[in-house]
Formats: sequence, C-alpha cells, structure tokens
Amino acid sequence: MPRPHLRLLPASLVAAAFAVLALPLLAAAAPPVIQTFHDEGSFAFAGPCPNGVTLVATFTEDVRVTTFFDEAGDPVREQIKVDFVGVVTNPATGESAENPSHHTIIVDLVEGTVTEVGLVFKATVPGEGAVILDLGRVVFDAAGDVIFEAGPHDVLNTDVPHAVRANFCAALT
Repeated sequence: MPRPHLRLLPASLVAAAFAVLALPLLAAAAPPVIQTFHDEGSFAFAGPCPNGVTLVATFTEDVRVTTFFDEAGDPVREQIKVDFVGVVTNPATGESAENPSHHTIIVDLVEGTVTEVGLVFKATVPGEGAVILDLGRVVFDAAGDVIFEAGPHDVLNTDVPHAVRANFCAALT
C-alpha cells in the first residue's frame, strides 16, 4: 500500500528549496522607513458660503509615512496614514460641527499615481446629519487629474459651487 506522506516529501523539498533561494531576493530590498508626525492648525474651509461668510476649520492630525524601497535602494512607494480630528466653525455665529478624517494615501513613485482611500472628510451637524461627505477611493495620475473615482466626494472639487456645501453653510448660520 502506498504511503501518502512519502509522496508529499518531494513536493516539500521543492518548496523548501524555492524558499531558501528566495530569501536573498527578499533580503535585498531595504526595509521600509517609517516617519510619524503630529500637526495642529486652522484653515479657511472650501471657499465662502453663499452669505459671504468663510467657515474656519481647526484640526489636529497624526500622520504616519511609510516609504518602501526596491532592491537598488530607491524609494518606489509611500503609504501615508492620516488620522485627523477637526471642527468647522462659522466665525459669525459660533456654531460648529466636528469633521473626522481617517484615510490612507498611496503614492506610486514609479508610475507617479496617487491613490486616496477612506474617509477623507465628514461633517455632521446635529439635527441635520452628514452635510459633507468625502469618502471612497480616488486615483490621480502624474498630472494630478482624476483617473478613477468611487464613492461620494463632496470636497474633491472645491472650485465648483455645490448644493451640499451650501447646505452645510446654512446649517451653521
């Protein structure tokens, strides 16, 4: 009667040989470099409201940048994890809304593309719900043009008047 475990022995030896041969290839690439930083500040939010008031966003963010290298030691990709907590305030009325952001940006240093994935911006006003929502996936080419977009992106193009943004402004007046 044949022994099944003996048939597996040659396959196991081949797999082990490939693993041993692959180790130098894996070891050749430099390990990723990780940098972290903390930032706080404020900025004008997405242009003026219809009534002329410019909302102000204050924020605290923690960022982790991981840079990956090829076998030659050249950087080939950066992965940026952003954890952002902010508040958007109408300086004329003092009314405000919190706006969290938790997303990852992947920069392909070889192809020049940038991919943004996750919750980029959300503002929720009590009694109104989410009045601005920017989440999903967006891919930009090397020129900065959008080549793929999935999900709602109310903040992606702030040069275009947007009804949701106007509603957000109205909710804070």
